[in-house]
Amino acid sequence: MEPFEQKVDIEVNDIQKAIKKNIAKPNKPVKFTWEGAANFLATASNTPLRNYQLKSLMDKSLPRISDLAAGRDKPKEKDYIDFFEDMEKSTFGAAQSLGYSFGDLITTGIDAAIDTNLTEKLDEVYEQNKIESPETLLGSVNKVLIEFGIPGGGVFKVMNRAKKLLRKGKKAKDAAAVTGASSNVANIAKRAGYMATAFGATDFIVANPERENLVLEKENEEGLEGRDLALARLRNRIKFGAEGATIGAGFALMGRPLAKIATVGAKYGIMKPAGVALQGIDLFAVRPVTYLAANIPGSAAAGKAIRNASSYVVDKTLSTVITGSPKKQLPDFDKWRMFSVKSSDPLEKKLKKIDSFLSNFRSLGKQTGLGFQFTSGAKREIKARSRTIDKYLKSVEKKSYDLAKSFEGYYNTATTSPASKEYYLDQVLAYLKGQMKLSQLPKQLQETANNLNKELIDTKKTFGELLPKGDLKNFILNNLKTYMRKSFSVFTNPEYMPDQKIKDGAVKYILENVVKRNKDMRESANLLKTGKMTDAQAQEAYSEGLVHKILTNTKQDGVDPLQLLKNISKSELRSDKLIRTGEELPDAIKKLLGEENNLRASVLQTTSHAISQSTNKQTYDQLAKIGVQEGWLFANEGAANAARNFDAIKIGEIKGLGILKSNISKLYASKDMHAALQGVPGRFDGLLQSSAYRNILQFKVATQFGKTVLSPATQVRNVTSASMFPLANGHIGGRSSVTESIKMVMDDIFGAGKQIDEKKFIENLENKIRLGVIDENIVASELQAVLKEIKAGAKVKNLDSLLAKLAETKMIKTATRIYAGGDNLWKWYGHEYVKSQMKSMYRNVDDIAKWTEEITGRKFVPTNTFTGVKKTFDEAVDEAAAWQIRNTYPTYSKVPQIVQDIRKLPFGNFVSFPAEMIRTTYNILSIGAKEATSSNPQLRQNGYRRLLGALVTLGGAEKGVSTLAQNLTGVTTEQIEAYKRSLSAPWDSRAAILPINKWADGVGKAINFSYFSPYDVVKQPVTALLKTIEERKLKQQDADQFVFNLMLGPDGPVRKLIDPFVSESIALEKTFDVIPAGTLVAGRGGVTKTGARVYSETDDGPTAFLKSLTHIFKGVRPTAIDTGEKIIKGIEGDVKRGGQPVTLQDELLALLSGVRIINVDVPRTMQYKITEYNRKFRSVTTAEKFFSLENFDRRGPLVIADEFRNIQEETLRVNRNFYYVLKDALEVGVPEKTLKKIIRGRGISFRNFKKLIKGENIPYTAYKERMKKKIKEAEKLDKGEVNKDYFYPKKLLKQIEKEYKDKKLETQEPGIEPVSSIPRVNKNIQTTQLPDIQTPPLGNTPMPVRMANNTQQKNPQTNLTRNQEALLSPEEKVIASRTT
Repeated sequence: MEPFEQKVDIEVNDIQKAIKKNIAKPNKPVKFTWEGAANFLATASNTPLRNYQLKSLMDKSLPRISDLAAGRDKPKEKDYIDFFEDMEKSTFGAAQSLGYSFGDLITTGIDAAIDTNLTEKLDEVYEQNKIESPETLLGSVNKVLIEFGIPGGGVFKVMNRAKKLLRKGKKAKDAAAVTGASSNVANIAKRAGYMATAFGATDFIVANPERENLVLEKENEEGLEGRDLALARLRNRIKFGAEGATIGAGFALMGRPLAKIATVGAKYGIMKPAGVALQGIDLFAVRPVTYLAANIPGSAAAGKAIRNASSYVVDKTLSTVITGSPKKQLPDFDKWRMFSVKSSDPLEKKLKKIDSFLSNFRSLGKQTGLGFQFTSGAKREIKARSRTIDKYLKSVEKKSYDLAKSFEGYYNTATTSPASKEYYLDQVLAYLKGQMKLSQLPKQLQETANNLNKELIDTKKTFGELLPKGDLKNFILNNLKTYMRKSFSVFTNPEYMPDQKIKDGAVKYILENVVKRNKDMRESANLLKTGKMTDAQAQEAYSEGLVHKILTNTKQDGVDPLQLLKNISKSELRSDKLIRTGEELPDAIKKLLGEENNLRASVLQTTSHAISQSTNKQTYDQLAKIGVQEGWLFANEGAANAARNFDAIKIGEIKGLGILKSNISKLYASKDMHAALQGVPGRFDGLLQSSAYRNILQFKVATQFGKTVLSPATQVRNVTSASMFPLANGHIGGRSSVTESIKMVMDDIFGAGKQIDEKKFIENLENKIRLGVIDENIVASELQAVLKEIKAGAKVKNLDSLLAKLAETKMIKTATRIYAGGDNLWKWYGHEYVKSQMKSMYRNVDDIAKWTEEITGRKFVPTNTFTGVKKTFDEAVDEAAAWQIRNTYPTYSKVPQIVQDIRKLPFGNFVSFPAEMIRTTYNILSIGAKEATSSNPQLRQNGYRRLLGALVTLGGAEKGVSTLAQNLTGVTTEQIEAYKRSLSAPWDSRAAILPINKWADGVGKAINFSYFSPYDVVKQPVTALLKTIEERKLKQQDADQFVFNLMLGPDGPVRKLIDPFVSESIALEKTFDVIPAGTLVAGRGGVTKTGARVYSETDDGPTAFLKSLTHIFKGVRPTAIDTGEKIIKGIEGDVKRGGQPVTLQDELLALLSGVRIINVDVPRTMQYKITEYNRKFRSVTTAEKFFSLENFDRRGPLVIADEFRNIQEETLRVNRNFYYVLKDALEVGVPEKTLKKIIRGRGISFRNFKKLIKGENIPYTAYKERMKKKIKEAEKLDKGEVNKDYFYPKKLLKQIEKEYKDKKLETQEPGIEPVSSIPRVNKNIQTTQLPDIQTPPLGNTPMPVRMANNTQQKNPQTNLTRNQEALLSPEEKVIASRTT
């Protein structure tokens, strides 16, 4: 034994050889040969597999087996794979492996019993005669099926016979003893036990030393012999069988999902297999990994320590920045918003200013966490209750229509009579008013009408109880079953205006019943008299004025219509009659206001304001209590001053309360909090008062609407891409059903009147909306919000009314609901998933309260804000799960104020979406980290599940799909990267490109996976940063260029981050394309951002105008029109503008999958790249003064040389960039011959092509004639004889040209400074051989004209004359001082 271990030297070459031999084997083609077929058939027919004995498979008794054995002498290796020979290898290899497994089972038993070495001898024989493994996928699969199928089939046969014997001996009553839920559990247990036994037995039989375990670690058998080896091998065999038993039990538990694969229907044909696959991944990968991670000893404590340390560092850093001292402790962050800018404490004042700025970027705004919870909850409650009423109304309307339709068929009439439908709706209205019994309604309407009536009664009761004491309160509570408000068009239709006949009727009524009966009115009317106007005419004019006033004063947003009717009755009509419903008004006035006698109008008029006012009052009453407790509301001004809040003001009446009152109105709050409670206008709301600005914004919104909601492909992609939200949170597996979620969402959109249990469905829907789980789609909500704000700013009829009418059409509403449905589907699924998670972890409300404090950082509110009832466990779980969905899935109501303001600008496209993706991605990681460091092991496992999901979504999924696509198509990573780097469209250059077929000679198809992933908006800045750094190394960019690309480059990280917020909107981009250059800031003069021409410079005015309009229209029209056109082109076999064919297959795929196909056509792309290269090469001198005489007296030879060097440097960059384009084209697969043909066809000589392809620089040489012309222009200055070497230092330029001719286009090794970063002046001084220049010394020629005599004395210290010191540049002085 040696005292020291021997060091083993491993050479890099040895490693490379081993890798090449074992991993990087060259792919051989598979061939079907007659010889191979003959051998296969002969062997299979003459000697059936069942007749082979173990001995014959282990020695040379079978010639064919001998030929296939791995250790035998071989003829010369073939350069292809014989398919039939490979199938022989798989078949006989499987048989041999089975024989080895059976033999090993026998020998280990004998060795274990009597301590012999039979097992070791069997191993030796097997290794000597082992048949080679198959090389094809089909061969490998065949071998596995035989190895496991034969023993597995035998095991199942034995077990089935045993099962039958057991059944015969069992009595029927015993079999039926377990029922219901217990029966299900028992059946599952039976299936699990059966499958576990079968799989375990099979794996135990086929186990041998060559097989590797999945989870359980194998016992090391090295060095063992006899009984020790036998026992170790038996233990490993048991472990292998145990893994099989686990998998078998898992298959039993997943039996129902697996069975669905075989019976998948057309309706949900895609979702079910995908769901089963995800369940498998969850069961066999996610759960084991997260379980192990969650149960690592000390992981929770270590995680908390890291989090606490991070918080400590952040706190100390902030303290240093804000106070100047790391020792000073800052108050808790959520306390900063409680301070005042007028506080006497300088730190509090500073913290309040910082918080006011930050409030623009957080969902809470200026509110506290609990305050925001209440106010946002109130908005959701109003939305949820309103949706319930609307769902019942739609159901009644649909059933009434169906009834009318059935009568149409019964009476064989031509059309459905609208009167028939309205007849049934009027009956329902009569029932709601108590004028008809429920039993008198058609049977089809009774259940829905009854449910609607219950909702109405609950709403009216809540509203009535919250009213101040008085006649209205008593009237409503005493008439809950019959109370219905009167609806008027003046409140429901912004464009309503009665016709003249109705106005005249109202004027007549007011004149006779009001003006003539009130002395003060008659006196006021007399003030209108002019000229010969009589008293009667003046009173009539006064009455007309009152009618106009009534119509004007009723159009007030945010005011309860009942209050407005009361004002009209009391002020304009001088009536003391109590207005309870609006029916009390005179008929002439009701007609003036546009009375509506239909079900929908009456129900909505009765409920809408009652729901919103009741909810707001309950919320504000709660806020009043919480605000005083938390210290941001004060009972009086003195209390505010005592809290150092010196800018507090009284809150006063709040608009949203209507005719209700709240205690909060008497309290005081800071200026910021007062503004938050009252709802102040946004930063840009003033712009909306301008009709011109509104028109611009409407143009933007209409375009975005057409490109999303009205785009079939985008609708599809919206559904599929939203599936990434649950994946990012680890919400995969069997805890929730995607199929059920689809059904619920489809019923919501299209199922009015069709649900089996309508009441239960609507209650479920209302609950989901109340919790903020659904109806929070970013795009649809943003469009609706902007439209609402535009409508609120409108005061006159113009495009506003047109847009409002379009937005209310059934088609637009349905399309919007479908778009939102794509989001609702996955949120519904996610919410059910999280509920299932939490119910498996917690048992009571106290558990949820602890979770709330640990994860959300807030205290749990045990009672319902609106009912005051204590929350049940199910309700608490509902809320906790909804909180997770709102904070980890994009939710429109969480968009911060700054983004809400930006959306009102004509710039940016759907700015809310990137903001939400950034917020939710951060929250996924933050919440996941909190969960992963919890003391609860199940919650820790959920945390790791969430973090694992984020890891997969933010990188793993893209990598996995990319690898799969490359393996299936044969396209390499290098080809894809080369394509993205130099040959793709700009929007694809930073994306994940997936090939979908083989790229032959640089031509193929691909898709942009990043376009599918909503998380790309988060990854893009990071990807852009890494790519920008990579390109700097590749193309030797200097520091200035690198920094520019980072900060302002179109593909840089900063631009990728801010572009969604500040880029041109879709509509403005097309407009700027056609605006003449120099007009406004962004006019591009008929050239698009990509360089395409809209109209040519030679087009006359009308032609250019027509082309411009066409360009704008095509750019902003709904995508549905574009889709239709492309499909028609595909059918007709048309081609695109660039000459590429439009295929129907691609267009249908884009329509049905939401993913557009990228046509990779590098040869065609190269034509554009060559044109671009030629243009850039010719323009290297454009920005230089090289050929100009400007400032000639200060631009001597060295300045000109430096300018020439700049030109050569720019030429080098152009050549280098094109060199990499050529390299990338070759990498993608374009043959050099093809590339040469394309390049020569675009005007580049064969000589230059060879230089470029070899990486040799082509310097700029087209300067000689222009420099001679420059000298001639200098001669015209008539200032004496011209010194040609001053204007054209020929030899100096020639040397620079030669220097750049020798430069290589290939970048240097890392660590070597790029040439472009070496200082130019010093390098020039050191390398230029000035004595060889055959011109008069530069020191004696400071001016461009030659002097007759130069007798000036030189300064002995500088060796320069006075003229030289005055006129030469510093560089010229250095050279002149060295000359003699």
